[in-house]
Parts: sequence; structure tokens; C-alpha cells
Amino acid sequence: MPNTVKVYGKAQSRTALGIANAYLVINPDVTLEELNKAFPGDLNSANRCDTIFVDVNDAGKFVTTEGKSTYEMFFFEKEDELLTLKNGQKVAMQQLWQKEDFDKLVEWVKQYNIEVVECKPIEGFQKGGFTLEYDPDPKVVAAPVAAEGGAETQQDAKTKEEPKAEPKKEEQKTEEKKKRLWWLLLLILLLIIILIILLMRGCGCTRQQQQPVAAEPAQVVEPVAADTVTAADTVEAIQKDFNAAQFEAAKATLTESSKLVLKDLAAMLEKHPSVKLRIVGHASSDGTAAFNQKLSEDRAKVAADYLISLGIAADRIQTEGKGSSEPIDKENRERNRRTEFIVVE
Repeated sequence: MPNTVKVYGKAQSRTALGIANAYLVINPDVTLEELNKAFPGDLNSANRCDTIFVDVNDAGKFVTTEGKSTYEMFFFEKEDELLTLKNGQKVAMQQLWQKEDFDKLVEWVKQYNIEVVECKPIEGFQKGGFTLEYDPDPKVVAAPVAAEGGAETQQDAKTKEEPKAEPKKEEQKTEEKKKRLWWLLLLILLLIIILIILLMRGCGCTRQQQQPVAAEPAQVVEPVAADTVTAADTVEAIQKDFNAAQFEAAKATLTESSKLVLKDLAAMLEKHPSVKLRIVGHASSDGTAAFNQKLSEDRAKVAADYLISLGIAADRIQTEGKGSSEPIDKENRERNRRTEFIVVE
């Protein structure tokens, strides 16, 4: 586990939630009782109970004099805002933090090796959120993030990723070598087929002088070479030209331009009925890992369903989701919201 966690936040309350998540990263085995000892209730003057953290099932006990629940007003209450302890217990944190209390909290958590690097203010309906940065070994792990909740605005959570290690680069180089070798073998195979055709044609000419009917075998082999070339062109076209189905942020809805791409792909698949595809969905680094994994799977399925609606047999298509694990452009999240098409046969 990391020794130090840095917190980058927007809005005081969301940054405070980030601090709590940072404490869980450093102390993954903490209980609710230990958590409240680490964060005494008097750190927050707006606290409506004795503790900063409460079990989500006990939140309904806190009501106003009018009998209305203050849980939504004073606690982070949505599912992806809750803290999940190691024993599975769901915990809600105080949501309201005044400037004086927040500054006191920032100083307090320095003893736990938690550093608040920045807390940017928000205006109007801007998005608030937080990001955690730490190096546990061997790679940076994304912190739990909170979504929209209470009087605050929706969180804009970003996952910081460590640059890929050298072994990963070596794996990529090995994969590229395998692809080049595959194309080289295919080229050699094509040359062999062409040579066989030429030899058979030569034999056919000799036989034609003796028996005009014996030229037929050469005509049977010719379509094999033509079809093999077409299949190679199809593989290259699909993996180069059709990996352009893009999606809007946090959605698995095809854009009109993506539908045009898929229509062209369907036309190619109809011409080559032996080709089968694996459609791999991807997401940007926005949101939690679980959300991005589900989103990438939905995007792959939406693309597959659209191809099937255009007449492509369902048994020719496989789907897979990679979440946000394979970005193609860390500076442009929109490019990472995509599907890729891989020829499997």
C-alpha cells in the first residue's frame, strides 16, 4: 500500500470526500469505529451527529424538526459516493464543509501522509470532483470516485495512470513482429499458390495438344488464389479503416457517423461470408473502473447488434469490453471512446 497519497480536488466537499478515500487507500483494513476515531466529529462544525461517518443504513435516523430526512442534505448518499470498507460495510460521509472546517481537515490529515495539493473552486453548474495520486507498486491504482449528489454538482473524476512499463512495450514489439511475420507467411503462401497455378497451366497446355479436355484442373485452382488475396485485403481494410465507431461521453449510443462506418463494414462482410469478427469496446478514463468496464461491453454489443440488424449473422460476431485499460490517446479522451474490429477467422 502507498505511504503517501496526494489529493487533487474541485469543490471543498468533494475534496473532503477525496481525503476520506485517500485514507482508505492507505488503511484498507479500517473499520467504521476506527475511521471515526481517525476523523473526530468536531472537525466539522456543521456536523448533525457525533461522527463524520455513519453506516448508510443508519442515515435515516437524522431528521429535521419537521420530520424530514436530512440524509440527502448532509451526507454523500449515492451508491458511487459511499465508502466501502473491507468487510463490505457501506459508509456515508458528511457532505457540508465550511472553509474553516475544510482547512482544519487538510491540516489534520497531514499526520496520515495525505497531502491536499489543490482544491479548485467551482462556479454555477461546473463539475466538482477529486483525483488521487499515489504509487503503491507496481502501478498507480485509481481511487474510488463519487458521482453527482446532494447540493453539490456532478464529480469529474479522472484516473491517473502510470506510464506503461518496459515489459509492456516489449510485449507490444513482440506482437508487432508476430503480425509482420503473419503477413510475410501469407505473402509466401500466395506466391506458392500462384506458382502452382502457373505450373498447372503449363501442364494443361501440354495436355491440350494431346487431349483437349485435360485443361480443366487448372481452372479449378485459379479462384483459390483470387479468394485468398481478397481475404487478406479484407483483414487489412477492417483493422485499418473501420476502427472508427465513436461514442459520446458515458454513453453507448452510436453516432450517425459511426452508423455509416458500420454500414460500410456490413457491406464488406456480406461480400466475404467466411470472415468473422471480434468487436472490442473501449472507454475513456472518466469514471470508475467498474463503470468503464460495463460501458465498454455495452458499446461492443451495440455495434454488434447494429451489424446484425443489417443482415450479418450473429454467429459471425464476438464482443468484448476492455474498459479504459487500452487508451490510444491519453491527451484526447474522445478518441478512446470507441470500438475496434478484429478479424478472428
